[in-house]
Amino acid sequence: MKKLLPLCAVLALAACSNQPNQLILNPVYQGGKISNLSTSVSTSVIDLRGDNVTLKIIESDKTKTLASPGITDSVKSALDSALSRNGANISNLATTRFELDIHQLQAVVTEKMMTHTSDAKIELGLRVIRNSSTFSKVYRGNANLEGPLSHDRAKIEGQLNKLTEQIITRIVSDPELIAYLEG
Repeated sequence: MKKLLPLCAVLALAACSNQPNQLILNPVYQGGKISNLSTSVSTSVIDLRGDNVTLKIIESDKTKTLASPGITDSVKSALDSALSRNGANISNLATTRFELDIHQLQAVVTEKMMTHTSDAKIELGLRVIRNSSTFSKVYRGNANLEGPLSHDRAKIEGQLNKLTEQIITRIVSDPELIAYLEG
């Protein structure tokens, strides 16, 4: 029994240090009804980033990068939820197209001896096409966090998820977009 306890501790530590080689992005729209978008829209999300790196970890002598598979599906799910909760009807047959382009969505973590910092930046481009007119706007956001020791991947994921949700909330409550959809 005395030999089993140290073995369990070593296995637990090994499991903690062996994180998957990807970042889980899963933003969830948590806002309620903040506008009245009573229209039918079809939605699409396109990843236009130059590379698929969602997390870049910079240490003194090396850089590690992680992707986030399914990023367009995750962002589209949050966008569809936000639009639906605010009165829009999501339909592939709708004549109003709601196209969201991911220009930037990345966190850069800088590891130092006893601290780390994370700088997250997101830029989403929106195009709403209806009949022969188009509404276009770019939405940006950034968030920073600092902490002791090494970064916690779950906190970085949370930082990106929250920032994505904040930008989507800003989109569905944008007075210019609402005026365009009503006009």
